[in-house]
Formats: sequence, structure tokens, C-alpha cells
Amino acid sequence: MYQVVSQFSDGIRTPIAQIYIKQSGTGPNAGKASYTPPRGKGIIEAKLDNLIDFLNDDFKYPMGPLLKMAIAHFQFEAIHPFRDGNGRTGRSFNIHYLMNKGLLDYPILFLSSYIIKHKDDYYAGLSGISQRGNWENWLLYMLKAIELTSDLTYHKINDIISAQEAILSAVIEEGNILRPESLVSALFSQPYTRVKHFTSMGLYAENTARKYLDQLTSLGILEKRTIQGANYYLNLELYRILSE
Repeated sequence: MYQVVSQFSDGIRTPIAQIYIKQSGTGPNAGKASYTPPRGKGIIEAKLDNLIDFLNDDFKYPMGPLLKMAIAHFQFEAIHPFRDGNGRTGRSFNIHYLMNKGLLDYPILFLSSYIIKHKDDYYAGLSGISQRGNWENWLLYMLKAIELTSDLTYHKINDIISAQEAILSAVIEEGNILRPESLVSALFSQPYTRVKHFTSMGLYAENTARKYLDQLTSLGILEKRTIQGANYYLNLELYRILSE
């Protein structure tokens, strides 16, 4: 997962890597080391093994999955096993752990958005544990992140479903578009689409796909954009909902 997220080909940082967590911002202490992750031969590997054991052994460590996720996220960031990309990798682990525990069917709980918007509280929570053992603030922060993000995601999903139903009705009313349900379903699989997406799915021939996409553009459902000589079609409603 780290290699996918970071696009690096290396693995766990070596004992000789001089990694420090530096203070951010522009204040007098900006750039100074505020935390030194563990280092040494076999130390990181042992701590990761302990973390994986904690997450997967619910008999040995009985605890609700939301609390486990919050505790494990701190532990992962404190171990800081990679030379870069630890934050992104750790946030990805959050979602995949909740899926593994059956709390999510799909990885659609975008906690990164909340964390980025409240990053000062995020880093304060991490440092509060490492410096003062203050777990309460950190756990409350993460639970609030889950609560608010879940509520936001729930409403976005309902908005997307409503938009998809409205567009499907408009496409059916046109009366000259074959397989309208499949067409609209494909349009809502991602904000942008191209003619080749429909041809590769075997849904339409190239000319038919182009005609239908241009027809939906004239209806104001899509917006046609040319990027480096290639034509893309933007689902305006889906893009609006995802951008809010």
C-alpha cells in the first residue's frame, strides 16, 4: 500500500535513515525536530508486528474497531516506518481497516478531508500522546472525524442517487438513446468520461458513443472539454456534488 500511495519502490526505512518529525508553520520553532521516530536494526519491524497483532487479534485485544483504528493510526504514525508518505499511507489504512471489520462495504469514508481541514488539531493530538500521554483528546478527535465525515458522505450518496435518477429520466425522455440505464450508470462511475470508455465496455460503437455524449452535452448534462487533443465529457452534477 505504501508503494502505491507514495509511488516509491523502497520499503521500510533503514536504521541509518536520520528521520525527524519537524514542526510546521512559520513560528520561531518551525523546522525544529519535535519527535524522533524509533530506529535501529529490527526495531521498526518488531513494532509493526506488534501493531498488526493488535489490529487483528480481537481476542487478545478486545476493543471496538473505531477505537482500535484511532489507536493504531497513532501507533503507525509514531513508528513512521517509511521515509515519506506515512501520513497518506496511515490514512488509507484507516479506511481499509474499517472495511476489514465490516463497518464499510466500500472505501468511501474520506477521513483525509477532515484531517487536512483540521490538521492543527490532528498534529496537536499526536504530539499530546507522545509528550503527555493524552489519549482522550486524540480519541475524541478521531471519533469526531468519523462522525462528521460519515454524515457528510451519507448526504453526498443520497445527492448522487437523486442526480442519477433525474438524469436517467431526462435521457429516457429523449427517446432515441439505447440502453439508457447502462449509459447513465457509466456516467456516474467517475466525473469524467471518454468515448473509449463506452467502446471498451462493449456498450456502444465509437460513433454511437460520440453521438450520445454530444447529445447529452447539448442538453446541459455533460460539458465537453478538450485536453491535449483528447475530448473528455464532464458529468456536471456529479462533479458539483463531489466538489462540495
